[in-house]
Amino acid sequence: MDIQSLKIKGVIGFNGKVLNGLHNSPCGDYIVYPLGTFVVIKSLISDKEAFLDGHTNQVSCIAVSSDGRKIASGQANSTGTKADVLIWNFSKAKKLLDDGEVMIGEDCASHRLMQHRGKVQDIDFSCDDKYLCTLGGQDDNALVIWDVENGTSICGSPAATDSALCVKWVHNRNDRLVSAGNYHVRVWQVNYPGTKLHPMEAKLYKVRRQIISISITEDDNYAYCGTLTGDVIQLSILRDEIKTFKEPDVLTPEMKSISEHRFSKGVKSIYCVTNPSSGQTNILIGAGDGTVGMLNGNSLKKVAGYATKLLGAITSIAPIYNKSGSIWKFIIGTDQCNRYEVSPDLIDTILKASCHSGSVHDVCFPEGCADLVVTASVGDLRIWNVQSKMEILRIQVPNLECYCSAVTPSGRSIVSGWSDGKIRSFYPQSGKIQFVIPDAHTEQVTALAVADRDYGNEWRLISGGAEGRVRIWKITSQHQAMISSLKEHRAPIKNIKVNSDSSQAISASADGSCIIWDLNKYVRLHALFESNVFLSVLYHPDESQILTCGSNHKISYWDASDGEAIRVIDGGEKEINCLDITQNGEFFVSGSRDMMLKFWHYDNGITCCTGRGHSGNINAVKLSPDERIIVSVCSTGEIIFWEMPDLREIRSSLKD
Repeated sequence: MDIQSLKIKGVIGFNGKVLNGLHNSPCGDYIVYPLGTFVVIKSLISDKEAFLDGHTNQVSCIAVSSDGRKIASGQANSTGTKADVLIWNFSKAKKLLDDGEVMIGEDCASHRLMQHRGKVQDIDFSCDDKYLCTLGGQDDNALVIWDVENGTSICGSPAATDSALCVKWVHNRNDRLVSAGNYHVRVWQVNYPGTKLHPMEAKLYKVRRQIISISITEDDNYAYCGTLTGDVIQLSILRDEIKTFKEPDVLTPEMKSISEHRFSKGVKSIYCVTNPSSGQTNILIGAGDGTVGMLNGNSLKKVAGYATKLLGAITSIAPIYNKSGSIWKFIIGTDQCNRYEVSPDLIDTILKASCHSGSVHDVCFPEGCADLVVTASVGDLRIWNVQSKMEILRIQVPNLECYCSAVTPSGRSIVSGWSDGKIRSFYPQSGKIQFVIPDAHTEQVTALAVADRDYGNEWRLISGGAEGRVRIWKITSQHQAMISSLKEHRAPIKNIKVNSDSSQAISASADGSCIIWDLNKYVRLHALFESNVFLSVLYHPDESQILTCGSNHKISYWDASDGEAIRVIDGGEKEINCLDITQNGEFFVSGSRDMMLKFWHYDNGITCCTGRGHSGNINAVKLSPDERIIVSVCSTGEIIFWEMPDLREIRSSLKD
């Protein structure tokens, strides 16, 4: 049979940790941002999204051409390996997006540029979009100028004696750019006929700063540099216009002033805002503590009344202009992966999108409710509306990591396991703490399952820890007590499932065993052994068989009555991390380390559909209670909602 592709219904995700990673198209109808190995294009009108798929590792920087026809993106690789830069056809990608395409491959890429090693630190287009400058990371530290049309390198040079961190082209010339980094600023003159780069070291006098952001005034007279210590440096970058176009600079750039006020945790992003009527330039500042403020371009003093505070360090500032040419609003991204719309006076702030900023470890639906989904990640639990893809509730526990979660059958509690060894339960309506079991495990709580219906005042909770213990807890409205601690596993518990009548539970462990437990006598009934790190386990709905997966790339079928292996199928090229099954047991779904989601026929063991959209390891997958969508989460923080495939069509193709 032909393997179908699962359709993406929606995505929640944005990598806000990439400095200057959020951009808007010049027309203002699209935004561009990184998400793992993808560059995402999102329409602000239709809310559709498309993924530019070509990078082999995390996207580290993005630039959009001033004419809106090109996107350039660089990636971060391991030390010593080449880090690619891709130039994308933005016009073609927008058309494909509007036509309903979701995954856009390298056929939309104009060129793949391979010069830097380790990481591409920063990237920018020239004012006429003919040239592209790329800056290598710490291991490379080279500045290279490229011809955008041909995809060939024109010239290159070591960026500085110390690490260069950012680069910016001037607004009115395609032969001048500014780079900066640790204790230096350089203004470069590009000699195109001679293919040479001429650097001029800026005079910073006694000031020593790590510069992490640059913005240049529209007249190209000044560059404003944001530092890690939180102050802003004003530099004169004037050029002697008597000199011909081909001649290098002779005027030495120098520091004019430095701000007295220091923004907490550094100036992560900076943008020059020029008033069209007065010509006055102010400097919009995005600080590491979430402050957005304004400095006067001449005095570098704070402009009174222009300040607001957002959640997370401000990593990106992108203006959207109205038809008259003035700024209508700013789109601002933070390292907490929140996206805001902020008015030019910094008074009105609207949270437009939020997502997890770290790996998402688990996902679950409340029983019988397909409209809400709960995700567990670094520092928080979140409840999402499936239809709108909006966050409804955030339950934060700072400086900790949530590894597992479950909603009780009655929907009255969200129980969760955390990195400090505690089990915490929350009220789903308010997010307030319901109860805490301290020292539930000596290490992290890595797996949870609810036993019994909790419509009464008493139910049981099964937990697994990184130390290998499986523990059963009696939960009442007044107290929580441990009933039994089972000690047969010798490695972390990866997954726990309870059967329909809560008489048995099965635990999957990294020690190569799955154990079926009697929940009445609290003893072992059977054990399944394999040369494998078991990562997920589930019961077939009729409970006659058990399905497991793990590090051996296999999916195994087991007899639930005696623990004997029945069948083994090849699950993919890498570890299979998670499983879920339909209510009738006819189909199941798996997620793996190779970022592939697969939809299987249970009896035939055939892959019916595949889903490609994640940019990291798929950690968990769940079918909605109404079986209309599939939700998967991964290590790079995105949540993807997939359309359930047409089962009648699959059954028909299986018969053929």
